[in-house]
Amino acid sequence: MTAMPSLLFGAIADDLTGGTELASMLVARGIPTGCTVGLDAPIPSGNLAHVILLKTRVIAASDAVHQVREAADRLVEAGARQIFFKYCATFDSTPTGNIGPCAEALLERLGGGVTLFTPALCETGRTVYQGHMFGGAQLLGESPKRFDPLTPMTDSNLVRVLQAQSKGKVGLVPYLVVDAGAGAIRSAIQEQSARGETLLVTDTIRERDLAAIAEATFDLPLMTGNSSVAAHLPTAWVAHNLVNSDDLVVASLPAVEGPAAVLAGSVADRTIEQLERLAENNPLLTIDLARAFAGADVMTEARAFAQRHLPGAMIAIATTAPQATVETLQQAHGREAVAAKAEEILARIAEILVRQLGVRRLVVAGGETAGSVVKALGIDRIAMGAYEGPGLSRAIAHLPGLPADPLALMLKSGKLGGPDIFTDVLQDMTRPSAIAPAIDTWPPARRAS
Repeated sequence: MTAMPSLLFGAIADDLTGGTELASMLVARGIPTGCTVGLDAPIPSGNLAHVILLKTRVIAASDAVHQVREAADRLVEAGARQIFFKYCATFDSTPTGNIGPCAEALLERLGGGVTLFTPALCETGRTVYQGHMFGGAQLLGESPKRFDPLTPMTDSNLVRVLQAQSKGKVGLVPYLVVDAGAGAIRSAIQEQSARGETLLVTDTIRERDLAAIAEATFDLPLMTGNSSVAAHLPTAWVAHNLVNSDDLVVASLPAVEGPAAVLAGSVADRTIEQLERLAENNPLLTIDLARAFAGADVMTEARAFAQRHLPGAMIAIATTAPQATVETLQQAHGREAVAAKAEEILARIAEILVRQLGVRRLVVAGGETAGSVVKALGIDRIAMGAYEGPGLSRAIAHLPGLPADPLALMLKSGKLGGPDIFTDVLQDMTRPSAIAPAIDTWPPARRAS
């Protein structure tokens, strides 16, 4: 058997939903993968991959850089031969960062000289062509992402977006090169880095493009992108004898019973649709943030709502609102204050649901919301199940100070998943799961939700 490093691959995620998705994709490939929250939890031994989940997407760039550098230090100390910086498929960031500053700090730390940026998620139609991000047939800057309450993406040109955040020179690996395969991509990396282009956005249209990019970059000290390109790295590891078939494991999760709840802070149209579908047969409480800002005791109202319906029903509590309502609140209180208020409310409600009312099956929708909820619950380690499709990444967490029974958890991007995902996943959590490694085919075709 080929000797293995103590840790083959270390990833740093700028939010929790995307980070758990990345971990679940590696798990689905059969790669033993650890997943911890924040910088204090120890990195366990015995895994080939590890993902550190941070909440750095919209904080000050200097703070984000500090955190990702510290995370990289910990992963390198654990033996990681490659660091992967994970961000959103829609390149969610502000005009000043934090994708560019964090990537450049990591590049400096690791001494790689050049890295690629591959945000595409071809499964869901999020692609890049001529450096422009598309959501299906729609340019990113013309999509609902332009209204995002924290990271409005109004420019579809990712080369231009990244250059505005970065000190180094940004280039493009165009589609004709990517389509020619891994060898052509490697040649382009060498040629463009020789010209001083150290930050290279990749055109990516099809799943096979992601596979070619992964094959071309499996040995770069630093790679960046959405989880979808990292999902193809295990195939390269096997091909280059970094991983043996004997090292692959079956992903398994236990069944979890107990009260079930959804917490949703995302304002994505998809989340609103999913909540409406859930509410056809289950209780939904939508918290009015305007009333919360005015001093209404929304926490007491939420507790009373949960007590009325638990444990008999699946419940949902949300701070979602139509775009016009969100804009009015932002004008009155500020963009960051509105987001912070929603996160604080849902985090406090999570504590009530889990620690006082016994919720043991929980779905959280929205990346920033997920970070606040997990922090409030004191979760620092997550055992991931296998990825089953966009938005479908089940997990198990053990909470400090609670009995040994685990919390079945799913942290879902607001933009992903089918209409019935909340009901389907909460029901699935009551059944054990064991999924064989999908090393030869990707993406897995298991369920439409």
